[in-house]
Amino acid sequence: MTDRPGPWWRRRVGRFTAYWPTCLPGVRFLARGTLTYLVYPRAAGTRHGVAARAAARLALDELGRGIAGKHRPEELECARQRLTLAVSPWRTPDGHPGLWLKARLTLLLPQQDADRAQRHQNALRDVEFQLAQDRLHREELARTVCADRDTARLWWLERHLDDLSSLDWEAFRSTILPMVGTSVSEYTEAERLAHALLYAWERLDAVPGQQARFVATARTLFDQMDWADGFPWPSPSDDLEPVAPLPATALLAREDER
Repeated sequence: MTDRPGPWWRRRVGRFTAYWPTCLPGVRFLARGTLTYLVYPRAAGTRHGVAARAAARLALDELGRGIAGKHRPEELECARQRLTLAVSPWRTPDGHPGLWLKARLTLLLPQQDADRAQRHQNALRDVEFQLAQDRLHREELARTVCADRDTARLWWLERHLDDLSSLDWEAFRSTILPMVGTSVSEYTEAERLAHALLYAWERLDAVPGQQARFVATARTLFDQMDWADGFPWPSPSDDLEPVAPLPATALLAREDER
C-alpha cells in the first residue's frame, strides 16, 4: 500500500450512496460521500472508465457491508469510526489488480430505521424485564415457600383463604411438597423408617420373647459397629426378659436359606 498510487490526473472522483445492513434484520445504515479511484492502464479488464468505476464501487460496497453488518444500530459511532479507518487510506481491493481506491464517507442511521431499532429495543427490554421478574419470583419462592414444610403449608393455605372449599391438601402433597427442601425428604424417610420399625415391633410382640431377642441381636450388631455408646433401646435390665441374641452365623444361614 502507498499514499500516492499514481499521478493525480489519473484519479477519478464520484458521489457514492449506499444502504448497508446492520446485524439487526430490517435496519440499515446509510453511507454517503465521495469515492476516489484510479486504474493503471495495464490493469486487465478495467481499462475503460465505466468498468473501473463499477469495480471501485463494488469493492467499496463489499468493504462497507462487511463493517456495517457487524454492528448493531446503537453502535453507529463505532461503525462510523471503523469505516473511516478502513476507507480513508488508499487500498487495492482483492481480486482487482491495478485498481486503487479511497473514500470519504458519512455513516448515518435514517429516521425510519432508528424507529425500527427503538421498537426492537423496547420489545427486548420488556422481555428482559419479564424474565428478570420471573427469575426473582422463582428465587423468592425457593427461598421462602420451599424452605420448610410449615412455610409451604402456610403459603398453600393463604392462596385459598378466599375459597377454603377449594383447599386440596392432596394436591399440595403431590405437587408442592416434593419441591420443599431436603429437610422434608429427610423427615419423610425418617417417618417411613419409624413406621417400619413400629410394624416390626408389633409383629414381634405377638410371640413371647421375640422383642427381647430382637433388641439383643440389634445390640450385638451395634457393638460390632462400635455404635453401642449411642444405642437408644432398652438394656437387658429393663422390662424385657433377657434372651441370648441370635449368632451372626445363624443370621447368615437364614439368609442363605432364603
